[in-house]
Amino acid sequence: MISFSNITFIFRFLPAFLIVFYVTPVKFRTWTLLLGSLIFYLVGSIDSVGNFKMFPALLGAVVVNYLFARAVRNAEGKKKKVFLALIVIFDAVMLITFKLLGQFVDGSLIPIGISFYTFKMISFQADSYNGKIDSKPLFKDVAAYFCMFPQVVSGPIMRFSDYSDNLELIPGASKSSKEEILANIEDGFKYFIAGLAMKVLLADHYAMLWKEIGTIGYESISTPFAWIGAVTYSLQLFFDFWGYSLMSSGIAVMLGFPFVVNFDHPYGSASVSEFYRRWHATLGSWFRDYIYIPMGGSRVGTVRIILNLLVVWLVTGFWHGVTLNFILWGIILFVIIMCERFIVFKLPGVLKTIVGRFNVLVLIPLTWVIFAISDAGMLLNYFKRLFPFFGAGIAVNDNDYIKNLGIYGGLLAVGVVLLIPHVFKFIEKHRKNPLIMICLFVLFWFSVYSLTNSAGNPFMYFAF
Repeated sequence: MISFSNITFIFRFLPAFLIVFYVTPVKFRTWTLLLGSLIFYLVGSIDSVGNFKMFPALLGAVVVNYLFARAVRNAEGKKKKVFLALIVIFDAVMLITFKLLGQFVDGSLIPIGISFYTFKMISFQADSYNGKIDSKPLFKDVAAYFCMFPQVVSGPIMRFSDYSDNLELIPGASKSSKEEILANIEDGFKYFIAGLAMKVLLADHYAMLWKEIGTIGYESISTPFAWIGAVTYSLQLFFDFWGYSLMSSGIAVMLGFPFVVNFDHPYGSASVSEFYRRWHATLGSWFRDYIYIPMGGSRVGTVRIILNLLVVWLVTGFWHGVTLNFILWGIILFVIIMCERFIVFKLPGVLKTIVGRFNVLVLIPLTWVIFAISDAGMLLNYFKRLFPFFGAGIAVNDNDYIKNLGIYGGLLAVGVVLLIPHVFKFIEKHRKNPLIMICLFVLFWFSVYSLTNSAGNPFMYFAF
């Protein structure tokens, strides 16, 4: 049930929770959100790894962070900084420890969502220290913010100020009418359906093609098929996580919270730098606000800027995983962004645009290959097939790409079309149009049918 693209979640947990949430008296609704989120996490943990080992880690982190936040608010001078440093170190060490245990001891030791709720906790502590959280939040509000089930597993990483500023906007908290509540549920469900379709009808089918490439063997595919594979994995990752983000934000809208934009059509970017401001935007802004800017950001000399960005991208790589490919992925993106900053951005307008688009549409998919393949030897084989003039490997079937384009070409074309920003923006703008609503209705039941006839794939970012 930990997955939103799960029949039990869609037809049991979500509708039951919405009913309980809205029949609960207004002053107790935060407790309802907290309790429902804890049940969601506990049951999901048992379903995922067969035990509840992940649950105490979340509860312990919530309690410790709340107590330290109170200590930070009540302290003065150096004590305040000491308490802040201690809790940030605690959260960081907790994240690093579990990541290492999961990688080198047992994968079931990584609590689901720890990368996301830990970052929420650190941002909460920093914002509390800097006075961005004016009031003294109650435990129920802080705990519900950390644990709220639409975000606890894979984000988005909402700031506490955005959460608390909208507590009074939750339908019922301001005595909203039934019409407003139903309108929020309807609007949120439209986003949920769009995300579900992206996950089930696109990403899961791209996963089948990517798996087929792995089954053949990276050293045995043709060069055209290798490039199709790079595009396929890029689309799989994008629609898997964009789909999750739409579903997550849609559920939040059903509860009366504002829609959180986590993906802002990144493949429409004119540079890799812009791409990562628009890809997983809440994570990017987190790194900017809590690592890059505190180290001096762009207000320092050139050498320090380079060092600051290197640290950010090394941490980004490690946040995704402790294997070498993630660190290499982060370093390569750092190099590309440095080249853009000091070379590409100084080119004449048209040339700058051409190079920037090339970086996004060609280099980004190549970096996703590094992101996808953790084994160094297999990764090298894949790149040798992408660029066969380096030798090594002979395609078992030079026409393998023709066969697979015949099977998956239509789905790949749909994915490429949806990368165009204006296409989705048009659909979003006209989502109340009866024709769009009929299409969403059809997509929902197609997605449900697909789910009932498959084992179901977990969202890719659950692994991070």
